[in-house]
Amino acid sequence: MKLSLSLLTLAVAACLAAPAHAEAPADASTLDTVRVEAERAQRARSANQNVTVLTAADLDAEMANTMEEAIRYIPGVSIVDMGRFGDNGFNIRGLESDRVAITVDGLSLGESVETARSYEFFRGGRGDVDIDTLKSLAVVKGADSISAGSGALGGAVVFTTKDPADYLNPAGNDTHVGIKAGYSGANDETMGTLTFANRTGIVESMLVYTRREGHETESYYDTTNDRTGVGRRTPDPVDSTRDNLLGKLDLQLNEANTLGFMYERGRATNDVDNLSRVYAPGYLTRQGHDTNDRDRYGAHYQWLAENAVFDTLEAQLDRQVTESRGITTITAGSGCPGGAIPCLRSENRSTEQTLDRAALDFTKAFSTGGAQHDLVYGMAWQQRDVDFTAVDSRWNAAGDVASVDVDPRQVPKTDVDNWNVYLRDSVRLFDERLTLSAGARYDRYDYSPQVDSTFVDRTGTVRDVSFASPSWQVGAEFRFLPAHSLWAQVGRGFRAPSVADMYSPTSATTLINAQTGQPLVFNDTVSNPDLSSEKSLNVELGYRWSTDTAQFGLSVFRDRYDNFIEYSTLTQQIPGGFRTTARGPILYERAYTMPTNAGQVTVKGVEMEGRVQFNDAWSARLAASYSEGKKQNGDPLESIVPASAVLGVRYAPSAVWNVTAAVTHAAAKHADDAYTTAANGTVSTPAWLDKADGYTVLDLFGSWNISEQWRVSAGIYNLTNREYYLWQRVRGVYQGSNTLYGYVNDEGIGRYSEPGRNARITVAFNW
Repeated sequence: MKLSLSLLTLAVAACLAAPAHAEAPADASTLDTVRVEAERAQRARSANQNVTVLTAADLDAEMANTMEEAIRYIPGVSIVDMGRFGDNGFNIRGLESDRVAITVDGLSLGESVETARSYEFFRGGRGDVDIDTLKSLAVVKGADSISAGSGALGGAVVFTTKDPADYLNPAGNDTHVGIKAGYSGANDETMGTLTFANRTGIVESMLVYTRREGHETESYYDTTNDRTGVGRRTPDPVDSTRDNLLGKLDLQLNEANTLGFMYERGRATNDVDNLSRVYAPGYLTRQGHDTNDRDRYGAHYQWLAENAVFDTLEAQLDRQVTESRGITTITAGSGCPGGAIPCLRSENRSTEQTLDRAALDFTKAFSTGGAQHDLVYGMAWQQRDVDFTAVDSRWNAAGDVASVDVDPRQVPKTDVDNWNVYLRDSVRLFDERLTLSAGARYDRYDYSPQVDSTFVDRTGTVRDVSFASPSWQVGAEFRFLPAHSLWAQVGRGFRAPSVADMYSPTSATTLINAQTGQPLVFNDTVSNPDLSSEKSLNVELGYRWSTDTAQFGLSVFRDRYDNFIEYSTLTQQIPGGFRTTARGPILYERAYTMPTNAGQVTVKGVEMEGRVQFNDAWSARLAASYSEGKKQNGDPLESIVPASAVLGVRYAPSAVWNVTAAVTHAAAKHADDAYTTAANGTVSTPAWLDKADGYTVLDLFGSWNISEQWRVSAGIYNLTNREYYLWQRVRGVYQGSNTLYGYVNDEGIGRYSEPGRNARITVAFNW
């Protein structure tokens, strides 16, 4: 475990120099209050019954530095670091990537854009959100398109960022300054966060700045026999930096009107030494320089009107610009311009997405007879501009530029306009023993691609497209005894096709018909302007038991997904036939590929969670999840995460200190849950299925409130130093000797193992 302490040393020194007056640290009762308030806020935005909310206090207690660490104790949910281009997006109940909606303060993150995966030149992420800016992270399981919009097929991840009021006293002028420093052994990361919040008169302001410096996430192994190529057992070296600044300014104009402004700036850089893809004579060296920038700024207005039409009005204007760039520089030992070796080449790929959004949201609470209504409704307009560029440069052995080529775009420059309206009502009856909820939303999307010299469409299939998609959700909860209730919900979710789904590169081949001597144009890949949005129908039943000292919940679900967008192999019919050679056979058709709504998937499972407070000091939490999925042809859905359970036992004898032991157990992935049947009937399983053989991991972490100002948190993760692999990480890794495509052998798979025993520590000072 390497140790880089530059940031940690500076931050601790700043803490030691700080003045010694502070507000009290949050004790257990304060954390419970914060949790309840966050859950109430989340329910105001979502009627989904299956929501897990992690507050800032939860994230601090577990010292989460990445999204993978933040959700590691939520069974049925995963996100994994895939190496050079970071994580692969959230996986909820087997649905992943763009099929899980992600929003930040109501604004959607970007779409995924990826070039040929096997070459690993580029993958544009959806955007980077820093943990230390979050007030809450809500994981919604099941369709919730009414709140989260497109992409909420299997669920959604809803981020809510901090506000100045979160740090300040409820009333009066106040100032808060906080400093936090930390170290994580899993990726040798040091971090520091500086927070400033102030209220002066009607003005509330806040700045949160975080700097992170780290390296590659370690594997179980710290040595390797093969430094390069398919046998490299340790991850490729990475130097990473991340800077994030969140600023907010709120003006309390009067008791009823608030005007606010915000700006967020994120900059992430990874420098990768791609040793695992180095091979002679092709790639003598290969480095990656990857950046991910996100700028978000906006204004919001809230009016507490309490009139006949609405109680509150919230207006929001936002702009978000996300730019991802991957530059791969290679020293080549073959194929050099002029023939002399070695030479340099570079592949420069980037995507930029600009999202503008305007939204109006209303709430209204009222009574009709014995019923209490909580009504929410609103509308929004947004425009997403997606652009992609690729530039290939070549140098000869003397170092002179041989060529600079602008490649055809991965997707055409496209404008996507969307508007939506929604309405949802929650009704409480019979002294609030029965709660009924129902809501509906309507979306329309208009795609306008730009076909030009950098995106050539020889197939003639790329054109403007419009489509509309309704979604809805109904639910009920009945408290049949004071501590016992049953609930049910049914929801229809959707995902609009992404720009990559609609307009990935089209191509055609021209052949000479040997029969006639005339040219024939054959499609290779074409776009599909007739695609429909993907749909989900989520049905879930649940039971809850809740007392002052214990809670228990059990739910069963069945989710059906229709219109899955997949690349299908089709045939182009040629009337009269053709010959490719003078004496060859007459052919009447030729295969090509096209995205189609070809897939249907069914996922079903069971989830359980329980908490108990044994006494003032001891408490425990147990959560478990099991699911299975099948495709339309009967094959299993390979992206389903194996069954898992988490048991946490906490000892907190006072508000001064606490310690938690968390045991995570995951079942093995078996061949009957991970196979693919080809069109010719051939059945195959992933190469490294045997590595996902299940595991049990013990983590130990806690915190110590040294004084009213100081708080220290520390933890040891994978305490027993268990070697294990995550299914969601190894399922896409190929076995073999082809270094160019990132294959691995029996030794090289070791770099995809999880970190061994590692430690984290954070030190926080507030005044």
